[in-house]
Amino acid sequence: MVDAELGSRRLIVGIPLSSLIHKITELGEPAIISSDVSPAPDLLEKISVKLNAVLFVPSISMSAEEKHQVARAYMEQYGLKLENAHEIDALAAAVKAYQHYKGKFEKVEARIKRLGLKVPVDEVKNLVVRGYTVKGAVQLLQKPEKPPVPPLIKRPVSQEARLKNIIRELNERLIREKEKTKRLREANRELHLKIKGLRSEISSLKEKIKAIRSEQTVQIRREREYQRLLDEVKRLRSKVAEYSKQLEEYKRRFNQMQRLRELESRGKLLLLKPIEAFTEKGLRKAFQLYNIKTGDSVILLDPSGGGASTAETLAKRGVKTVVTRGSMSHYALEVFSKYLIPVISSKRLKIEWIEGLPYVSAEDLKRALKEIREAEVTDAYQVIKAIVENHRKG
Repeated sequence: MVDAELGSRRLIVGIPLSSLIHKITELGEPAIISSDVSPAPDLLEKISVKLNAVLFVPSISMSAEEKHQVARAYMEQYGLKLENAHEIDALAAAVKAYQHYKGKFEKVEARIKRLGLKVPVDEVKNLVVRGYTVKGAVQLLQKPEKPPVPPLIKRPVSQEARLKNIIRELNERLIREKEKTKRLREANRELHLKIKGLRSEISSLKEKIKAIRSEQTVQIRREREYQRLLDEVKRLRSKVAEYSKQLEEYKRRFNQMQRLRELESRGKLLLLKPIEAFTEKGLRKAFQLYNIKTGDSVILLDPSGGGASTAETLAKRGVKTVVTRGSMSHYALEVFSKYLIPVISSKRLKIEWIEGLPYVSAEDLKRALKEIREAEVTDAYQVIKAIVENHRKG
């Protein structure tokens, strides 16, 4: 079929000439073998001779840009997609050949339609390509018997005609280049306008950015100051809460101290002045800290280190009662007994520590002293009883 539509496309390389001829004839009988370079390669010469087809060779070789332009226009028109450069070159050569014969093909179609001839249009085009006139091609096809494939009619091309073809090709190429230059200039002008507009837009955006940044800076400062004030308020609230807690604690302690003073003044609560260590040094420290004097009650937090000497020192201080947390040496006990100072274990009392000082109920202490005295009386009675009984037996 001699028209502008692509019947098939295959990329065939690296096979013998005979196999290549066979592959081509499987697709049909070609009327034209086209080349994209001038002069045509020897392989195309051989193929055109073997297939009895017309070899189209452009007056001057097609440039890479021309091939891409021709192929791209065809692909866009027919929705074709080619995969590699070889296919693009082949399509460009075929389209170039078709454009070369397009005028003749249109004349053939118009004449046959005008005269109402009953002959195959494609066959007429095939013969015209091979050098026949339209009239001669029609007469040949109207014969009753089917004509054989007509041979090529090779007409010698004069030097003048060849030069005219070259000039025509160059003029067409010049026109295309001028059109391309015109398009590029127009595109360049549009790009310059766009650049100018973009520069103006960039300048405007820079001013906006500057204004936004200035506003953002003010806003950031405001936010920072606001955050600082929030942090300060939070800190002050924390301080207020802390001071309120301390104030409540002071109130509690004050009320407690008032209660202690009241109970002490009424004789219901007694302070046991603490002595940390039952040594000469421990006694001096306690005397200085708590002003231990005559009539005071004391508590020995660690009575293990004291002997007769330390007991003598404490007894001469005039203490009224000694409470111990732990065991005391019998030498110390003898001294306290000599001075009639009762010694009570802390386990016999309910001691309450208030503000770091030990207190005991006066009633509780009185009860413990009474129990000790009763125990002492009982022990003395048992001793006397034992002595009397031993005397009677003797």
